[in-house]
Amino acid sequence: MDFSEYKDVFAAEAREYIQSLNENLLEFEQTPHDEQLITEMFRAAHSLKGMAGTMGYTELADLTHHMENLLDALRHNQIAATGELINTLFGSVDLLEAILTEVISTDQVNTDTSQIKEQLAQVLRNQSSDKVPGDQATPSPDSMGQGAVSNLPLNEYDRELIKEAIIKGFTPFAVTVVLRENVLMKSVRAYTVFQVLEKLGTVVKSVPSAEELDEEHFEDRFTVLLFTQQSAAHIQEEVLSVPEIIEVVTSDVEPDEAGARAVVNDEKKGMLGAIASTGRPRVEGQYRTLEKFVRVETERLDELNNLVGELVISRTQVTEIAKHLDGTHARSAVAQLDRVTTELQYAAMKLRMVPVKQVFDRFPRMVRDLSKTAGKEVHLQVVGEETELDRSLMNQIGDPLVHLIRNAVDHGLEAEDVRRQAGKPAAGCIRLEARHEGSHVVIEVADDGRGIDPVRVKEKAVNIGLITREQATKMTAKEAQTLIFEAGFSTTEEVTDVSGRGVGMDAVRAALEGMNGSVDVQSALGQGTTVALRLPLTLAIIKALLIRADSEICAIPIQSVRENLRVAPTAIKTIHGERVITLRNEVLPLLDLPQLLGFEASEHQGDLPIIVVEAGSAKAGLVIDELLGQQEVVIKSLSSILGDIRGVAGATVLGDGTVALILDVSAVLNELSADHR
Repeated sequence: MDFSEYKDVFAAEAREYIQSLNENLLEFEQTPHDEQLITEMFRAAHSLKGMAGTMGYTELADLTHHMENLLDALRHNQIAATGELINTLFGSVDLLEAILTEVISTDQVNTDTSQIKEQLAQVLRNQSSDKVPGDQATPSPDSMGQGAVSNLPLNEYDRELIKEAIIKGFTPFAVTVVLRENVLMKSVRAYTVFQVLEKLGTVVKSVPSAEELDEEHFEDRFTVLLFTQQSAAHIQEEVLSVPEIIEVVTSDVEPDEAGARAVVNDEKKGMLGAIASTGRPRVEGQYRTLEKFVRVETERLDELNNLVGELVISRTQVTEIAKHLDGTHARSAVAQLDRVTTELQYAAMKLRMVPVKQVFDRFPRMVRDLSKTAGKEVHLQVVGEETELDRSLMNQIGDPLVHLIRNAVDHGLEAEDVRRQAGKPAAGCIRLEARHEGSHVVIEVADDGRGIDPVRVKEKAVNIGLITREQATKMTAKEAQTLIFEAGFSTTEEVTDVSGRGVGMDAVRAALEGMNGSVDVQSALGQGTTVALRLPLTLAIIKALLIRADSEICAIPIQSVRENLRVAPTAIKTIHGERVITLRNEVLPLLDLPQLLGFEASEHQGDLPIIVVEAGSAKAGLVIDELLGQQEVVIKSLSSILGDIRGVAGATVLGDGTVALILDVSAVLNELSADHR
């Protein structure tokens, strides 16, 4: 049977099982006597082995088989949960992940698994001679999910079919299939079982019926009447290769019996079959699966979102045209178009939203390994993992979070004795939190460590030539802390395998700017550090403030805008050659936006229109020529021919066909900060 068409499904499910093994191992390390965790790990390894074997990935199946043997001995109290055993299982899971990546990308395995398999076998051998006291009896059938035995109902027509099948050399079997408890996509599992059975013979009927299996109106088992020339052992072997199947029971069916013995839940009427003239049984109708979920390629979602973006542009154009039209019907039609387009826009955006749990799940294991490497006890607290984010952003946010967590473990958290002297718990705590704030998602990485020392940061910055001694003297503690995002900056005196090379935080800021996001740091000496990543919900369509700079129309992302105001020329002061204003006791630098973009400098009669923008902890006032209003815009990338344009993140098409530049506020403010230094 060719299962190649299920490769993507296999990859997704295999990753889930590997993640489940990681999570359960982390918990098991803390509670090594939890039998439920052992059972869950055994089932995950067993299911993964069956899936890999079915797909023909023998190396993957063989490694999981060795893991299954060890876990089986563990759950039967034949061996003890030692540190060596747990570390070996962790190493096995790491190798499983590496092999899975190989087989999915190349269908080949180059990774050598002989060493880890020998380690698994050695752990089992080392303890087998000294068995742990306890109940070593084989679990009862009930523990594997076998339930009560009842009758597979056979009517007179069924019995006639059975008699005829026997005459033609077929054996009628009642095949009962038991699924793992709480298995997902039960109908898909049943469908796969039917495919396997139809290769072995002909499915005549099922209890529950095919329709009920389609709609998942059954618990954890179903029974099939099968006409075949295969043995019962072969049937069991083939069906057990299907993922999530934990037991298969075959029973002979006699046509003269009142009913056949089989595991069923209910006496429901099923499919009827007929005997073909060729002598091979055939079924009237086919078993169909009605899946509630559809797997869609990311490229198709991207195409859909691009089309929706073009529709948004067209909507804006139609709205502009409608302003010049008379008549209630025309305005009503445009209003309806606007409403439907908006709903479609949000629906398309939701299709790309995935929970951040997909990224967060990797970090408990990473923190465990980092804590052992650093010789520190670290607890990871995860909050808000159900928060949803655009898939394209999800694929990019993983690496910045890795940098932040590595820094938190290596730099942020103190050694155990230092923490005790400071009156802190011996174990450090890292909090990873995601939440929605308006049209943004905020992800925070916080630790309760030593915090960032602004004095030390400024001293290091002066020593490496990043700032002058005079600039360091004038810097606030907040400004000094932001220096950690500069390229090549690190306060550590020793480079480790974890951090210290001065590239991590710079990479974090660059990644966030590439996602139209921002990064901010808050730190208190001796109390800890919080790094906040602020991301847009989506990269495709944003709300923007439209302004005019000289003769050009520009769009400023609304999330970067704090307020707009008009300032009298007399309120503008000059400090060290730079224009500033005082806003609610805060000094803000002023930038002439037209001049910044290479246009003619603004000339105003009277009060100056100013837009106050913010990116992370940086703020500034942008002097513009005219405020035009707010509008949803579709972000379009600039051609590579144009190269990087200072302060510009992209462009958009307005309702009248005008092309407007989209301002990159983060880049502008970062450049301003660099100029000041």
